[in-house]
Amino acid sequence: VTGRRITRRQYKIELNRPTTLRLDYPVEVDGKTYPCSYVELGDPGLPHAVVPIPGLRGRPEAELFALGRKLRAHPAFPKGANVNFYERIGDDHLYERTFERGVEDFTLACGTGTGATVAALARLGLVSGSGTQVQTDGGMLSVDLDGEDIDLTGPAELTFTGDLPELPA
Repeated sequence: VTGRRITRRQYKIELNRPTTLRLDYPVEVDGKTYPCSYVELGDPGLPHAVVPIPGLRGRPEAELFALGRKLRAHPAFPKGANVNFYERIGDDHLYERTFERGVEDFTLACGTGTGATVAALARLGLVSGSGTQVQTDGGMLSVDLDGEDIDLTGPAELTFTGDLPELPA
C-alpha cells in the first residue's frame, strides 16, 4: 500500500482495490439470516464480511463475540473472513467493530475492513464514499472512494520500537 503524511499524526493510505465484491450475500447463523456483503481487497484478496447490526454500540460483548466467531469461520467464506459489524449513526457516519481472523477477537480498528465496508455501502447507496467517517474503538477514520480506489485517512502513532539481534550464520 502507498501512504503519505498529511500532518504530524494524520496519514492517508491508498488501500488495495476490491477484486471481489458481492453486495447481496446473505449468511445464516443459528437460524437467523444476516444480510452480508462480501469484499476482497487486493490479489490475493483480503476477505471481509460486511454485516449490519442495528444498535451495535449497545450489543452485549459476549453476543457479538459469538456471532463474529461463527461468521468468521462460516462455510460461505472459504478463506475465512474478517467480520466488519457496522451501524449507520448518521449521514456518511458509521460505527464499526471488526472481528479479525487470525487474531480471533475484536481489534481496535481494521483499515482494510473499514475500506471494504465503505466500498460495499457506497455501492448499495447507503453512504457517499466521499469523506465517510467511520468511528472504531481505536479512533475515527475517513474514507474516500474514487472509482475503484480507496483512500483511508486517520491518526497514526508509534506503539513500540525494538531491535532484532543478528542471528549467527
